[in-house]
Amino acid sequence: MYRNSNVIPPITEPMGKYWKQPDPSKILIDDTHAVMDEKTFLMLHDYSYSNPTGVYPGKMWRYGRPTVGGERWWLKWYGQVEDTTVCSDNSREILIA
Repeated sequence: MYRNSNVIPPITEPMGKYWKQPDPSKILIDDTHAVMDEKTFLMLHDYSYSNPTGVYPGKMWRYGRPTVGGERWWLKWYGQVEDTTVCSDNSREILIA
């Protein structure tokens, strides 16, 4: 059973102190989109062609792909599940406000 997939959990993993990312409270998330300002967007690491190393709840990044009308971006993050040995892999399309 997944915990709330519209919430980015706080990073509690000790290795997370080396991962710089924006404050999750600056991002509004629903079932399909993540809304943020441009400053927050630019603070996200860009992993459009790979995945970051280290998997732990709360880690987030952006993923982009070119489209006919420009680029589309997604917020990706690892979430918590009941089995603490794994993480959920979540994503929402990014809207810049």
